[in-house]
Amino acid sequence: MLFDTNILIYATLENDARSERSRELLLARSGQERYVSVQNLAEMYPNLTGPKMERPDDPAIARAKIQSIAALPGIQVLPLTGDIQSMALELCEKYGITRQRYYDAQIAATMVVHGIGTILTENEADFREMTEIRAVNPFLPSPGPGTGTAR
Repeated sequence: MLFDTNILIYATLENDARSERSRELLLARSGQERYVSVQNLAEMYPNLTGPKMERPDDPAIARAKIQSIAALPGIQVLPLTGDIQSMALELCEKYGITRQRYYDAQIAATMVVHGIGTILTENEADFREMTEIRAVNPFLPSPGPGTGTAR
């Protein structure tokens, strides 16, 4: 599975209700492979230091948070490559994606290129139309047997 940027950010916030669950997911010792993209790590910085934060982080604190996520045991950091950009453009064309939504397509493309099927994200609607991957919101209750998928 790949962790979206929002999960990474919540894991670094002490007073956020989603922090504990995000940390559990990042630190889980399950047999499932766990990934983040360089893009996810890069997206953390403007969010941690920006005006949407109640108390924006100092650049040094933001850097330390990002580097600590990248260094977590069992987390593999995936680079952005030409193959990923090409796949992102294909997904954009296929789904009519324009403007800033390109970056969602680039995350999905990273997953497709690396054979990753699931993204954990609070923003599952951003990926809903992309049938190549499955988006799961880890903050919602899991559906019971016979209730469909978490998509």
